[in-house]
Amino acid sequence: MARSHVFVGGGMALAGVMLVCAGAFAQSAPLAPPSLHLPPKSLPTAEVLAPTDPKASAAPAPTVLLGTEFSYQGQLLKSGTAYTGSANFLFRLYDADTGGNQVGSDVTVNGVTVTSGIFTAQLDFGSVFDGNKRWLAISVQTTGDAGFTLLTPRRPLSATPYALRALNGPSGSSQWTTDANGIDYLGSVGIGVNAYPAYKLWVNSGTANQNTMYLSSQNATYAAFFTRNYASGGYGWVDDNSARHWTSGHFGFGDQSAGDYPVDVLANYGPAARITSYGSTIAYPGEGVRAALFVHGLTGGGVLGRTSGGIYASSTDSRAVSGWTTTGWGIDGNCTSSGTYGVLGTPNEGVFGFTPNTTLPAGKFNAPTGGVAIEANGLVKVKTLQILGGADLAEPFDVASGGAAPEPGSVVVIDDVNPGDLRVSDRPYDTRVAGVISGANGLEPGMVMKSEGAEHASGDHPVALTGRVWCKVDASFGAIRPGDLLTTSPVQGHAMKATDPSRRSGAIIGKAMTALEGGRGLVLALVSLQ
Repeated sequence: MARSHVFVGGGMALAGVMLVCAGAFAQSAPLAPPSLHLPPKSLPTAEVLAPTDPKASAAPAPTVLLGTEFSYQGQLLKSGTAYTGSANFLFRLYDADTGGNQVGSDVTVNGVTVTSGIFTAQLDFGSVFDGNKRWLAISVQTTGDAGFTLLTPRRPLSATPYALRALNGPSGSSQWTTDANGIDYLGSVGIGVNAYPAYKLWVNSGTANQNTMYLSSQNATYAAFFTRNYASGGYGWVDDNSARHWTSGHFGFGDQSAGDYPVDVLANYGPAARITSYGSTIAYPGEGVRAALFVHGLTGGGVLGRTSGGIYASSTDSRAVSGWTTTGWGIDGNCTSSGTYGVLGTPNEGVFGFTPNTTLPAGKFNAPTGGVAIEANGLVKVKTLQILGGADLAEPFDVASGGAAPEPGSVVVIDDVNPGDLRVSDRPYDTRVAGVISGANGLEPGMVMKSEGAEHASGDHPVALTGRVWCKVDASFGAIRPGDLLTTSPVQGHAMKATDPSRRSGAIIGKAMTALEGGRGLVLALVSLQ
């Protein structure tokens, strides 16, 4: 709305017209933005991941809004005559027609061209128009004047019809309504861009160096941003265009308290996460391989720095880690420093290990003494078998005491009372001699052969049938020298030197490899029944 003003003072008079525009209503019709309620993208699977608009390649450019500047046009008379020439103007804004307080800063416009009394000035007091009435005071200085001349009286500034509508006026005159909780508006709102009916609120900062929206809170129990879609299967939030997203702190999916993890995923039913990737001819930069997920455990720095694993998985009653493939490797592990790697599940074998180093094994299994490191149910093939933990070939037998308890190092013979079993030896040159119980002096059997569940093919005591074993010997029947033949003695479980050639046949345990001058003790024997 235009208002005419007449100012009189100091021999000069001014008639003015002020043009005021409400920027929010001075824009052209908006361009159509991308829609978020269209069908989802077509994916290789039936799973819907995110909605998109197949027609929209980019968000529409925002309309440039007017600022707080407005135009003021007037007619300047000097001594009753329309003034022509250059003039300086000083404008001030007040909250009263007389006296009162100045609002905003002075606005000085110098060198304004006045033609036949007509001039135009651009005024900008900033964001000072809050709906309260304002008065404009004008001072002018023409060519030859010693200073500014104040023109009186002050004139009130009036709003245009659109700007007036933005004020909370009588019922029906404002788009906003007031209730007990605040103000309400049922239409669409645009900030930095025209309002659009598909969005209740559209905020666009364009290319300005500023964040489009900033939300903050100091309350730990309430969210700074809360979104909820009550529709069945509806989306809470969607972003199908941004190249990057960044968040600090902890992120919880399905878990309101994210705990101590930057990302915490909880699923009460079904899988907690699914990651799908389609390979290409280009490996991902910095990784050297193609994968759907990269996980890096790095050594931390500082006082609390420690090494970190890449992936840890556990399960209470099912597989902790499972790898499936059609033609590749199920699960593989590599050590870049040694060049070794292992694979679980290949097209050719279930477990595969490789090492380029002759001193490093391709596979290694550890178990405590008496434990099982490897159990194979089927044929085992090896080119070369090297046994490092023992020195004899043994079979397990049940051994009767016969008065002396069977123990490692005891000489045993075939039990003629219990078929398939053995008993502790108790007579010299016994042709029933079977071997020596392994394990004495810390030397365990290198290999134990047995057939579980078969009759007469198992037992509690591994008996060395060949190889090196520590044997209990009684040297009172003759000092033992390396290379001496050993046979059974009258002392239970003990061997002695075989000195009678006529009785040695079939009764030889093996040969002594260490000496024993007298008494009873252990001698390392090379078992070789003959």
